[in-house]
Amino acid sequence: MTTPYDLQALVWEIEQRANGVVSGADLAGMTELVLDRLGCTTAQQAYDRLCEDWAALPRGTVMSGLRAGHVLSVLPILRLEQPLFDPVREEELWQEVRDHGPADETWQAGVVVKNSAFGLRHLTEPAQIEGALARIEGARATLPSGTRTRENLDFAHAILRTYLAQLGGGEDDFDTAVDDMARIVETAALRPDERLALNAQIALFRVHQAARRADEEAMAEQIRVLERALAELPAEHVDMLAFESNLEGARSHLSLLRARRTGRFEPAAEGAGAATPPHEIRRRIEGLPRNAQADKLAEAAFAVGARALPAMDHQGMLEAMELQEATLDLLEPDDERWIRATGALGVAHCTMAGLHVAPPADRPHHLDQGIAWLRHTLKLTGGPHHPLWGGTGMTLARAYRLRGDEYTHDARTRRLNYDASRRVGLACLRAAAWSSLLQSGTAHAAQTARLAGGQALDVARWCLADGAHADAVRALDAGRGLVLHAATVVTTVPDMLRELGRTELAQEWQAVGSAPEPGEEMLMAARAAVGGPSSRLRRRVLEALADSPRQHGLLDVPSPGDIGSALRAMGATAVVYLVPGDEDVAGLLGPPHGSGAAVIVTADGSTDALELPDLTLDAPPLTTYRATGTPGRDAGGPPEAGTLPEPAPSPATSRAALEQVCAWAGTAVMEPLLSRLPRGYGRVPSLVLVPMGDLGVVPWHAARVRGRRRSRGYACEEVDISYLPSARLLCDVAARPAAGTRRTLVVGNPTRDLHHAGEEAQAVHSVFHPEGDLLGPGAATPAAVTDWLRRQQGGLLHLACHGVVRQGERHSAYLALSGGRLAAEELTEGATRYRGLDLVVLAACRTNVSGHGYDEAYSLSTAFLVAGARSVIGSLWPVPDEATSLLMYMTHHFMSHEGLPPGAALRSAQSWMLNERREAPPGMPDRLRARVGHIDGDDLTAWAGFTHLGW
Repeated sequence: MTTPYDLQALVWEIEQRANGVVSGADLAGMTELVLDRLGCTTAQQAYDRLCEDWAALPRGTVMSGLRAGHVLSVLPILRLEQPLFDPVREEELWQEVRDHGPADETWQAGVVVKNSAFGLRHLTEPAQIEGALARIEGARATLPSGTRTRENLDFAHAILRTYLAQLGGGEDDFDTAVDDMARIVETAALRPDERLALNAQIALFRVHQAARRADEEAMAEQIRVLERALAELPAEHVDMLAFESNLEGARSHLSLLRARRTGRFEPAAEGAGAATPPHEIRRRIEGLPRNAQADKLAEAAFAVGARALPAMDHQGMLEAMELQEATLDLLEPDDERWIRATGALGVAHCTMAGLHVAPPADRPHHLDQGIAWLRHTLKLTGGPHHPLWGGTGMTLARAYRLRGDEYTHDARTRRLNYDASRRVGLACLRAAAWSSLLQSGTAHAAQTARLAGGQALDVARWCLADGAHADAVRALDAGRGLVLHAATVVTTVPDMLRELGRTELAQEWQAVGSAPEPGEEMLMAARAAVGGPSSRLRRRVLEALADSPRQHGLLDVPSPGDIGSALRAMGATAVVYLVPGDEDVAGLLGPPHGSGAAVIVTADGSTDALELPDLTLDAPPLTTYRATGTPGRDAGGPPEAGTLPEPAPSPATSRAALEQVCAWAGTAVMEPLLSRLPRGYGRVPSLVLVPMGDLGVVPWHAARVRGRRRSRGYACEEVDISYLPSARLLCDVAARPAAGTRRTLVVGNPTRDLHHAGEEAQAVHSVFHPEGDLLGPGAATPAAVTDWLRRQQGGLLHLACHGVVRQGERHSAYLALSGGRLAAEELTEGATRYRGLDLVVLAACRTNVSGHGYDEAYSLSTAFLVAGARSVIGSLWPVPDEATSLLMYMTHHFMSHEGLPPGAALRSAQSWMLNERREAPPGMPDRLRARVGHIDGDDLTAWAGFTHLGW
């Protein structure tokens, strides 16, 4: 017999109970209420009955619209018990609500609020969340701000965006959503327990942000917020287990961050109380609705594992895996949470083997089990669009490598595992490109790409060990300059979309990407840390481009043949990746191994590798140089966010460190490399260097080598050396034609405090480019420079001014001009590109230093390359004003009077600086001529800081 029910009364009962939900028992009581009133035993039966009864009503009536709203209001409660997704049926219900439900806007919005409660956390597809967001946005538009319904919609919108970010990887959505949540919690009328729980949830999100930025201080602060909240919340609170679980994970992550900085791993003990035992966790979970149980079991497994791993607790790891297996018992394979649980199981098994947590006899079994789970997970993720694809693939690749290492007496099995490790590792490096392309804004793209360089090095070292040199090139380039690659892709997207017939999407992309041109008022204003199309639009575009014939260019790196073609076009001999050897630290799945190497791609597309045993990041000269630096240079490379500058070392100490690192660079790298390269008749080799990781701090062109002219010279006297972040950018720059005309803009001393820079600018303009434009103090504004860039049809831009690098800020690098800044981000974000720009000379401090880490290589120099320049001259440290003016003048001299390209002209100017018998060329202004004899060629700070990028 069918149980009669009053749906409107049931909705009213749910509303009354929802206001007092605190414990898991309260949640379970709500699902029991619905099932009892409907006379059903499962959530699916209840949903089917509600929909069938609604379908039996006459359609197109107010009653049908009202009943559809009631069904949608009850659905989230049923989802606590069981995943229920029927897009076709749900859309019918929503259409009936919109078209025939009560016209009262508050009622319509109330349906959206009720439907957004509880169960939306179980939406597992970005498209599902986008649909829910669109409904909320429509309802919000009808309500004034300040009402409780509007606050509820705002909060639901924010929490859904955090889910979307976790599914799709858009960090701009995540950050703005967390800020919105914090604002709502601060201003809304909430019960004390509600405010406390929501602040704890926000603290968990802030932990994620701190982890993404590797910010120890921020993470420690959010851990303290969580600890205070947990001390005040009732023990039976529905979210207590989640808070406890994530707190364990946050403490473990903080320990890892500290270990990376100090070299010592110490489990975080601060604030850690007695851990909840697994049997108590299970008891607390048993009373929850079935679908909620799966969430809590997964959270508990994470917490138990996070606690057990640092302590090398074998039993604790087994308990964590048992909790994950219990999670799987409650899920179906098409559930997103299934993928996360199987991936966690795979990682746990491999960790038990790789870190020797399990007894020796059990390790092979754990490794085999882990590989099986990870293969299953990787297959289900389906590709780089899934946030778990890259991490799962890298763990699987490391596990294959570890298993190959174990087969010391079975060459065939060893080789098969090694082959699999390279294949999976190379494929999954593509996830870093996808993630970077998805991000809106340079800072978010750089944060998501943070691990890519290290992963690329791991895979490249495997390839080198196996003699697979071409694969090593692919791996190395996959982890380089991802932010620059994403910025380059921005301008190609509309054409690719039009090729697919997606004209409307192309127009939407262009409308968002066509931000106002950089100008004085824009550059001086405080702006959000987001640039270009949002990640939500980027996701739609990337999914559409999966069918594009040019899609491979989005994620894949150029082949050695492509690189060879680019080198021939530029007249270069080879690209050389400098790969540091492993430091004396252990990896996640076993000890590292591998020598430093130079990986070479020559102009004919062939590949080779040169072993360099002394090329390690812990080499004493490099360690000292990174800690000391040149006079005025921030010690240790790119500036760290939130750190105070230490007292500068004495000039003598800094110069000694620079000289020592250049001597090491010569013996460890440049001398053996130069002996390997072919030398063409009548010309020196021309190299494009790509230094991996912190090797980017070294001025390799200033390496001390045995020379033809004297017993000990510098590399730049023996070979043309340029730098580029990646082969991707090399191929892009090589395809740019030279401009047919030459227009020039020279900027000098715009801030009135660089006297010699002003003299340099006047000399360059009057002697070499009198037909060009000269802008000085007051006139050289950001708007004036960008206006010239827009109008020029090929030419040269010379900027003699201050350059600043600031990690962690909206503008990570900028030039200080009159009344404002010209920032790197303004050059790369958006769709504007300056075609036909032959050369940019950045006679300023640190214009080739990245505020986002060396593998990203995102600097003012590389930003100008992305913005359209064929060639850029930049600097590695704050360069001395007096010496710089002579070096820059001579660079222009060799370009104008001897017809040399920019890289060769810079090299000739540096050789001129080294020559103690140097003479001023005819026509040099007297003020510069007077300083020619005062330059000390042995002072590397005077000339070695300048680098050439591009043609």
